[in-house]
Formats: sequence, structure tokens, C-alpha cells
Amino acid sequence: MPVTYAEFEKLKEFIHFDDLDATRLHALDPIVQKHGGDITDAFYDTLGETEETAGIIDGRVDALKKTHRRYLGELTAGDYGEAYFDSRARIGQVHVQMGIDPRFVEGVMSTIRTGMLAALATELDDPVELAAHTSSFIKICDLDLAIINLAYGEERLDRFSEFTGMSRRLIENVIKVPKK
Repeated sequence: MPVTYAEFEKLKEFIHFDDLDATRLHALDPIVQKHGGDITDAFYDTLGETEETAGIIDGRVDALKKTHRRYLGELTAGDYGEAYFDSRARIGQVHVQMGIDPRFVEGVMSTIRTGMLAALATELDDPVELAAHTSSFIKICDLDLAIINLAYGEERLDRFSEFTGMSRRLIENVIKVPKK
């Protein structure tokens, strides 16, 4: 059972991601435009430092950087509805199809967070405003990561179902049984 937009909405509610967060994030768009190139460069530098991830990006870095800049812009576009969810679900599926280990997805997200937090610290003088915008940015990164990681879980359930011949529903029910 693929992750649905309704579940994304529940997750937003759970972490208290609301219209104020969306407004704050949209206000950060000029900062992303100004510092996004540096964040993207750091992102791909990090990936290039490890043999396992360097091979995945080899020969495609310039094209991937364009896609990444668009990704960063979407983080601060201010619209976090169904189209946003669908784009993040597709990102997760692409990462799964490419065979990218989820630990690298988790790890490199740190580059986005720390790069943007450093940019915010240079651009926002008011500590209360900085804290509020930082909170909203962390929330959207966490939401993205949750959606992307759910694609890995979905793929693993599908593989296990195919390998064992067990129905996906049975596997999901077994997983839900509390451990004694």
C-alpha cells in the first residue's frame, strides 16, 4: 500500500507543520536564491567524497545540480500540498530505483540543513525570527526525508512479498503484531 497524500497530511499535523510554517518558508526564498548554489555545491561535494556515492553522480553533476537547485526552490515555494507530496514521493522512488543506500540520503540531508541554517544565521539578525524560520526549515526537511524514506520501506515490502510469495497485506499485518 503506497504512502498516500492523506498520510502526508497526517504527518504534517503530527509535527505541527502549518500555514505559518509555509509562510515562513516562502519568506526564505530570497535566501535560498542567494545561497542555494553554495548549498548545492556542498551537497555534491559531500557525495563526491565517498566512493559509493561518487559513482552514482559521476559524469552527471552539472545536470544534477540544476535539479537540486529546483529542489531547494521548492522547499521555500510556500505550497506544500498534493503536488509537493507527489514530487517528493517521485524523488524517493528515483533514489530507490538508482539503488542509493538510504543512509546516504539521510546523511546528505544534513548538508542541506546545515548549509541553510548557516545562510539563515548570516541573513536574519533577530534571534526570535531566526529560531522560527529555522524551525520551519527543519520541519520541511524532516517531512521530505520521511516521504523519501517511505519509498524505501515500500520497495522492501514489495521485494519481500515477491520473494516469499506472501501477500503484502499479510506481511504488513505481521509487522504490526506487537513483539512479546
